[in-house]
Amino acid sequence: MSKTRQKNAIKAVLFDLDGTLLRAQMREFIPRYLRALSAYCADTVAPEKFAKTLHGIIRDLIHTEGDGLRTNEERVYSKVDNDLAISESKMRECLAQFEKNDLPGLQSFIRPIPLAKQIIKDCHAAGVPLVLATNPVFPMFMIKARMQWAELEEESFAFMTSYENSYYCKPQSGYFEGIAAQLGLASENCLMVGNDINHDLAAGATGMKTYLVDTWLVDRDGPEWPCENRGDHSSLQKFLQQELDY
Repeated sequence: MSKTRQKNAIKAVLFDLDGTLLRAQMREFIPRYLRALSAYCADTVAPEKFAKTLHGIIRDLIHTEGDGLRTNEERVYSKVDNDLAISESKMRECLAQFEKNDLPGLQSFIRPIPLAKQIIKDCHAAGVPLVLATNPVFPMFMIKARMQWAELEEESFAFMTSYENSYYCKPQSGYFEGIAAQLGLASENCLMVGNDINHDLAAGATGMKTYLVDTWLVDRDGPEWPCENRGDHSSLQKFLQQELDY
């Protein structure tokens, strides 16, 4: 391997979750989640108002740059308290009740992708550090549940981003830079794999390499980012086999 290739080698891979490692009907998943959760706060605020407000708070995490001081979880609790007069302790109680009673009802909106499962197994077996780089707007239990339903093993990943451990969201540069720092790697040695033209390709602004999985493409309004590599899951598998030499 040449010195240039070694310097720019991929030493870690970040994988998006929804639409990349699993099939997800998020347009149904998120409203169902919000409606079910709102029932546990109905003694404090009307369910429709709760669902609409919390949805707006989640969107705000994505569209408003994090400050690097408060986690996304802390930002959510602060806004819920300010906008809905629901305390952090009350919100935690509602989430716990939802997890216990209603979480399984969301499984029907998630489907495994067999080839994605194999790609993760191959990368993990090759000793390449993997990060589950899903947009951290949900609690960890929501992420772990989707992984379980998609038949993905937590042990395959060095770590997973959630709103408890993240200070930024995609497409903010701080999100990708924070992951690279946690891995102890330069951004140039990381590859971001995802199906979202706006959120995932934004990693390129930090120097990360990118791969756009276009099997179930998401194209949002927003800045257009250069696309270095693109293809379906089969093409991704071949690309990783070549780049990671396994």
